[in-house]
Amino acid sequence: MRNLRKQIIFVFLSSVILSQQDIYRSVEDVKEEWTGYTSFQKEEMLSFCDFLFNEGHYERCLLSSFQLLYKFPNDPVIPAVNYYIARCYEEMKNFDLAHKYYEKVMKDDAQGSNVYKAAKYRNHYTSLIAEELDNLLNDTENTDDPYLKTFRGYAHMKKLEWKEARASFISAQEAFDYPHYDELMTPLYQTIENVSSVPRHNKYLIFLSSALFPGGGQFLLKEWSKGQGVLSSVGLMLLIGNWAKVDQLVGTNRVLVNESSSIPLYKDMDADHKLTKKDKIPAHLSLSHSSIRYLLPPLVIGSGIFISSSLKSFKDTDRKNRKLIEYYLKDKISITAPEMFLDFPEPTLIIAR
Repeated sequence: MRNLRKQIIFVFLSSVILSQQDIYRSVEDVKEEWTGYTSFQKEEMLSFCDFLFNEGHYERCLLSSFQLLYKFPNDPVIPAVNYYIARCYEEMKNFDLAHKYYEKVMKDDAQGSNVYKAAKYRNHYTSLIAEELDNLLNDTENTDDPYLKTFRGYAHMKKLEWKEARASFISAQEAFDYPHYDELMTPLYQTIENVSSVPRHNKYLIFLSSALFPGGGQFLLKEWSKGQGVLSSVGLMLLIGNWAKVDQLVGTNRVLVNESSSIPLYKDMDADHKLTKKDKIPAHLSLSHSSIRYLLPPLVIGSGIFISSSLKSFKDTDRKNRKLIEYYLKDKISITAPEMFLDFPEPTLIIAR
């Protein structure tokens, strides 16, 4: 019985000692366990950011990405996180901040890495969709990169520089040297070839229509509100001018019923002026009137509106023709959009195992 008690006490003390050793582990053990926990936490946050981006929740993705930057400022995955931040801003049409973070990626990462190349391509693509065409052309001048040559071709097309656009696409196609890109380029060449067939307005016919009919040029340009405004303004001025004609208001007979009802006003009348009868006005009465001061202003204003509208419609014809070409270009580019060339490797937040 006594031996059993000793065995029980020994087992109890041994378990206590072993449990104390598990509680008071070494610093290395604690550090290793904490590293494993933070690594797991980082992977969970990266997966969550990737999910939010793919689902189109860009604002929430930005919030989670900035939390990653704060918790793991020196982690190797940070360039990819900054890339996703730039992508979120790009999707949100905040192009200034997108440029800022793409440039940050290029500044912090090695030039030969996929993250650097993807950031460079996306940065120039952002300039293209933001209509920063001059900046794009200046930054990619003399480039040998096929992707950048392609972006240059689209920029020239948007500036209606057809010769330069064709040259950029041909150069990009030669640099790609792959059948897939040959198929993508073919519709672009056809778009450039067919641009001459886009209907355009004849500026001289527009000017003639405006000269013959108030607002006629604006109506031919299908600017209905402007044409109605010109027609209404000129018509109103003509109506006011018509009201200024005294003959149509009171007729040619200036003396009504009896001459004695009129009170003539004389200027420099001499004393020898004779009257035929008492309380009669002079026998030889000459009445004069002038409506030119009432007629002239509306005629001048109406003529000014008429002439200026004719000249403006003549000048607006070029702008309208450019709009027609831009509509044609927008429709055709949708067939082969620049996004179809964004097939370069991009960084991912999820670490493949």
